[in-house]
Amino acid sequence: MKIKQFLLPVCLFAMFAIYTITVKFVDVSAIGPNGSEVGFSAINGFVAGIFSYSKIFYLLTKLIAAVSFLYIAAFAVLGLIQLIKEKSFAKVDFAIYAMAVIYVITALFYLMFEIVIINYRPILEDGELEASFPSSHTMLAVSVFGSAIVYAIFRIKDDLIKKIVVIASAVLAAGMALGRLISGVHWLTDILGGVLLGCAIVSLYMAFVLSIKKE
Repeated sequence: MKIKQFLLPVCLFAMFAIYTITVKFVDVSAIGPNGSEVGFSAINGFVAGIFSYSKIFYLLTKLIAAVSFLYIAAFAVLGLIQLIKEKSFAKVDFAIYAMAVIYVITALFYLMFEIVIINYRPILEDGELEASFPSSHTMLAVSVFGSAIVYAIFRIKDDLIKKIVVIASAVLAAGMALGRLISGVHWLTDILGGVLLGCAIVSLYMAFVLSIKKE
């Protein structure tokens, strides 16, 4: 592997760690439901005042999340097809294995921030406070759709299919980030955190793909 390919993901993960610390400790005020505290309270409170809860956008982001799981299933099927065709695990495209690693990393971050609470949502879920940072839906969308874009650029040879995958994935990722913000179920800093962490994960996937050339 080419170590230099991993410089960008290391920097992005470091930036996310620093960002998380600032969200936890900078300009913290109890502006959330039930007196829950949130960092960067001035900007978060301002943006939250603009976007109240929207069930339509909330359901839209749920739909996009469902599409992201279809992407995951599609890459799993692609790997299985290669395995059946080549009759060897070693001959399955390394980019598919790397994709699986990225999905696991995304899931681990999701679980971690369910335990390590940075702040809670600006609304109550079924009358209860829910962990809000980073936006897990945004992280998922950026990770899954972003890695699909990388795969398309470096692995798909048909130009039309490549463009369709890249454009559709970019629209879905952006739609998730904007939808979660407009739906009013996250603070602005939650969305930014989800985007930053998702980009860090995607950059790690790109480093994997670039570090080992396809035969």
